[in-house]
Amino acid sequence: MKEYILGLNLIDLVSEKHKVLREKVSSSSGDPLNHTETHILAKLELHGRLSISDISRRISISRQGAQKVINALLERGYVETVQVEGNSRDKYITLTPEGQKVCDRMLEIKQTIEQEIAARIGGDQVKLLKQLLAEDWL
Repeated sequence: MKEYILGLNLIDLVSEKHKVLREKVSSSSGDPLNHTETHILAKLELHGRLSISDISRRISISRQGAQKVINALLERGYVETVQVEGNSRDKYITLTPEGQKVCDRMLEIKQTIEQEIAARIGGDQVKLLKQLLAEDWL
C-alpha cells in the first residue's frame, strides 16, 4: 500500500480509488476511449437517448465540450443522431449497436474487476461497500 493513502480524508480516498479503477477499466477494454467518452456512453446506455444539452448537464461539461466528444463518438460509429419528432431543430444522441457492444464489454470488465476486489477483500466487504456507497448520505 502506498503510504500517502493512510493520511487521506474520505473524499480524497474515494477519488484515488476511482482514478485507479477507471484506469484499470480503460486499459483492459482495448478501446481507446477517454473518461469523458466512457461517461457519455454510460449515460446514453442508462437513459436511451439524450440531447447534447442534456448530456452536457448530466456530466458537468460545457455544451461545446459535449459536442466535441460526441463528434468523435459519431466518427467512430459508437453513437448516432436521431431527429426529435415534430422538432426539426433538436436532435437526440443514441447508442449504435457498436456503441452498445462497447458498453457491454465495459460492463464485463467492471464485473471482472469487482470479482478481483472481492477475492482480495472478501465478498461480504464488497457487498457492504456497495451498500454504503448506494445510501443517500450526500
